[in-house]
Amino acid sequence: MTDKTLPYFVTALLISMAAAHVFGWNESEPTAYEKAIPVMGEEKLEEEIIDTDYEEVKIKRLIEKAETYELQVEFPIFQVKKIDRFFEEDAEQRIEHFIALLEHSGNVSPSHQGAFYVTTDLYKSGKDLFSVVMSEETYTGGANFDQKASVYLVDLLNEDFVDPLDLFDQPFAAQDKFFELVEKNLRASEYYSNYILEDQLQEWLNQDEYDFSNVFIRDNNLVVKFDKYEVTAGVAGMPEIEVPIDEMKEFMNEDWLERIEAIDETTDEYYL
Repeated sequence: MTDKTLPYFVTALLISMAAAHVFGWNESEPTAYEKAIPVMGEEKLEEEIIDTDYEEVKIKRLIEKAETYELQVEFPIFQVKKIDRFFEEDAEQRIEHFIALLEHSGNVSPSHQGAFYVTTDLYKSGKDLFSVVMSEETYTGGANFDQKASVYLVDLLNEDFVDPLDLFDQPFAAQDKFFELVEKNLRASEYYSNYILEDQLQEWLNQDEYDFSNVFIRDNNLVVKFDKYEVTAGVAGMPEIEVPIDEMKEFMNEDWLERIEAIDETTDEYYL
């Protein structure tokens, strides 16, 4: 660039910058995600408090029907500050993530709405011990709903969550036995056996260190809750495979076993 052309270049650049400022060319258009994320703060969500079969816990349900989506999210309230704060924040994060997915997909409209549902099942699993099973269904305009589950063990005696590995004195030995029984019962299931995805099942069985994070306790059974497509075809949904605690006793922690066996073995569950 010569000395003569430099003044003209600078002048042209300044004119362009001024025009951009006047016409707003340098201001990015707010995205749908940016508009939707403050949904919690704008108080657009309706709230319901639902009694359960248990005095210790209630269910809070959040509902929103927007122009391009609807959502309904449930989570438990145990009246324990640490636990309740976790579930409240978890619900907010789930909703924000769903809104972000909608913006990214670009596949929803008033006539083709997205949907987000989180249902909560509660099980009295032992003395002052609850299993919380949260099933999530997400539709962002594609061919199918995505389905996945989250499982939590809540210890009201110590007002904290339970690491499922702590249920066992020998977690690694327990894994081998548990996998053996899960595979046996899955293959014996009249329903699920028809939809097993062999490659996915073998991948699950070949885990080196299983953390039991998708296991809850119901009616003296350890129940593994699989995500959709994790070990079976989508038509099977999210399989639940039960393993009787009696068949796992040799690996379990005696204190936890005593608390689990302290409740009646009758049906003690609540479905919303």
